[in-house]
Amino acid sequence: MRRILALLFGLALASAFAQVRPQSIIVNPVPPNDLQVKVWVDKDPGKTGDPVYNFGENIEISVQVTQDAYVYLFGVRSTGEIDGILPNAYDQNNFLRAGEVRTYPSNAQYTFTVSPPAGQDRVLAVASRTPLDVSDIINIQTGQAKIRGADNLARSLSIVVRPIPSSDWVTDEAYYIAGNYTPPPPPPPATGTLSVGANISGANVLLNGRSVGNTPINLTLNPGTYTLEVRRSGYTPYRISATVQPGQTTQVYAQLQPLAPPPPPTGTLVVNSNVRGAEVLLNGRRVGFTPLTLTLNVGNYNLLVRRGGYSSFSTSFYLAPGSTAQINANLRNLTPPPPPPPPVIPNPGLNGSYTYFCRGGRLSVTYSGGQVRIFYDGANRLLNLTSPNTYTGGPYTWRVNGRNGTLYINGQLADSCSY
Repeated sequence: MRRILALLFGLALASAFAQVRPQSIIVNPVPPNDLQVKVWVDKDPGKTGDPVYNFGENIEISVQVTQDAYVYLFGVRSTGEIDGILPNAYDQNNFLRAGEVRTYPSNAQYTFTVSPPAGQDRVLAVASRTPLDVSDIINIQTGQAKIRGADNLARSLSIVVRPIPSSDWVTDEAYYIAGNYTPPPPPPPATGTLSVGANISGANVLLNGRSVGNTPINLTLNPGTYTLEVRRSGYTPYRISATVQPGQTTQVYAQLQPLAPPPPPTGTLVVNSNVRGAEVLLNGRRVGFTPLTLTLNVGNYNLLVRRGGYSSFSTSFYLAPGSTAQINANLRNLTPPPPPPPPVIPNPGLNGSYTYFCRGGRLSVTYSGGQVRIFYDGANRLLNLTSPNTYTGGPYTWRVNGRNGTLYINGQLADSCSY
């Protein structure tokens, strides 16, 4: 047969069993977890090495999928020639059920025979949940490719799978040696491995801000320095810069710390009282003296405000988140206060008898301590000092201002006088 080469991921890890591996052809950036495909040749069912086939020797190729899928098999020779293996003119049905194993050739109508030149060849398996149109790559009836070279195959397949979600397709490869071929020494590794673990399994791993999977995870990366973040809900994110060296494994173990629980919601209580310094008890516990402002957790409270000699004040209230409860306690004095002393009215300083000349005539006024005697309306009137400079008796009021005086009767101005 025409020797067949596998289609590879451009950034995939070299398989552990491979001794020499060419660079991968195409990569699925986020391969599905549930859909996998495995391809192998009859001399190496365990895929432990590079089996050797002599020229003219027949070869059989087997494939298996973990989910129902359409399978496409391609061959890429070491010379760059591309062959179509499945589907072909004799096997048009390339739909496999989950767990089903098929081996090709599947009937006696055709065989695959190894032919010169010598080299390391690959078999590529592409599994897709939906059919792929590969008519621009392979003539299914003849098995001949319309392109040549692994790079062109990669470009063509990238176009074919582009409309399909990355969770709906996956690839695998198998290698074999055609003829008496000694592989060249492996080139120095072009990639390195970043191995990320964490004390919390299933934590999300972000590389340069893009999610690449969950812990634990091994990533095959180009050499360089990357910004690594590991995060999980309820934990403090872990961030670090990780440098990947060619052919080396950089290990990072993220110790995620649980976030502290958020503080309970609070509100504000403001307590005032008509008696300053009254004791304040909240749910039976003394918390201070009025006036008082407290920040409290949300909830129901019993408030008591008290002070010796006064009646107590009590109430219940609910403090809502972010609210302010304003409580004014009115405490009644239990001992009545003594009566106030009589007011002391200052005497205007006048003493003796004075004759005032008024508009209505003369007015004789005699001052004696807190009293004044005036002769008015044909009779003497005795008036008492009721406020500074003011004497009142019955309907009469005499108001003094220096050398001037004013007489009122029943609150009405009766006369203005002076001496």
